[in-house]
Amino acid sequence: MSDKQKTYHLMILDRSSSMNSVRDVTISGLNEQLESIRKAATDFEDQEQVVCFVTFASDVDMDQIWDVGIDDIEDFTMRTYSPNGMTALYDAIGMGINKLRNQIADDLAERKANVVVTIFTDGQENQSQEFTTALEVRTLTEEIQETGQWTVAFIGAGGEDVFSVAQSMGVNRGNTMAYDLGPEGTTRAMTSMSNALYMRAQNYSKSISEGVTDMSVVNNEVDFFDNIDLDDDPPVID
Repeated sequence: MSDKQKTYHLMILDRSSSMNSVRDVTISGLNEQLESIRKAATDFEDQEQVVCFVTFASDVDMDQIWDVGIDDIEDFTMRTYSPNGMTALYDAIGMGINKLRNQIADDLAERKANVVVTIFTDGQENQSQEFTTALEVRTLTEEIQETGQWTVAFIGAGGEDVFSVAQSMGVNRGNTMAYDLGPEGTTRAMTSMSNALYMRAQNYSKSISEGVTDMSVVNNEVDFFDNIDLDDDPPVID
């Protein structure tokens, strides 16, 4: 049995029809994030990097990649990411979190796992059937974040409204990013998110090297997008 700290990457991605216009750059950005996680797995051997991938349109798909080690995941292609439909955002968040939380309950109870939830969407909720209000999502995200083992980050298209939407779902401002619609904005947002994922792994590794076994100090006190600014060129991982 591995004694490494497990980091689960719960990646929740919009695949509604509106994402068709940025399909190419979204796929490229997804692969950039996978590469960032692969690099973290190589650079920080004290951690095990696991991916759970959720996409949402009119429905929610959690079957494509679930509980898979990063070394066993192939890059996304036009075949594996095909936007179509509406935006069941709340269902994707609620169903994805609940599925993973139930599955890794023992590791969470023993403080052997941390979860980084990244939510990426270019639109707002309009189709959910199980989680029908932002309050239901907020209740869930606040509950998991209070454990100190979960980080929830939200990346949305638009201006200041994005931060209001994120706040309504229990995501704090430091874990929220707004980006401009279109290929350039999407590319920059994806690159910034990739770098933020790597930086979170780096912060975990630093804590582990200092003898810390509970990563709540990182999850609660270090903003996910700390030092990431879309007004500047996104930082490049060496």
